[in-house]
Amino acid sequence: MLELFNIYRGDAQHIASVLLALAIWRWGAAPERWLIVIFIAAMVLPVRIAEWAGIGDLVFGPNAALYVGIDLLAGIGFVAVALKANRNYPLWIAGFQLVAISAHAVKGLVDTVSPIAYLILASGPSYCQLALIFAGFARHVTRTRQFGPYRDWRSSTPGAQWPSL
Repeated sequence: MLELFNIYRGDAQHIASVLLALAIWRWGAAPERWLIVIFIAAMVLPVRIAEWAGIGDLVFGPNAALYVGIDLLAGIGFVAVALKANRNYPLWIAGFQLVAISAHAVKGLVDTVSPIAYLILASGPSYCQLALIFAGFARHVTRTRQFGPYRDWRSSTPGAQWPSL
């Protein structure tokens, strides 16, 4: 059973993220939409595009720098949303992305890194991120039903203007 789960683990994550994206697009607010779009753009699309184009493995091999770049861009996006959103869970999502980025840094700085340890640290946080996006979305829906609409983004303080997302 565990072997079957390991074979289809990535596909299950991709299907779950697309189904969650559809639900978020229907009932979610702006921070949830931004988070799921960044997640799909960084975790699902590159893998599927590489698979369809026959590029090969993105994690190891000649395309590893592309994988690191995608993770860096996702980290920037998650941090931007976390700093602006009127929610707490995006901070955890950004933190997990920083773990993945740190794994890339360790691989670049250390001569030999166990491939399984690198894979767990680089792609493992995405499962936690998906669970957090789901939990945050569920909490948003519950809160909206109980108390009504509330603001999506933190209001800026005088003098500190954030660019609109």
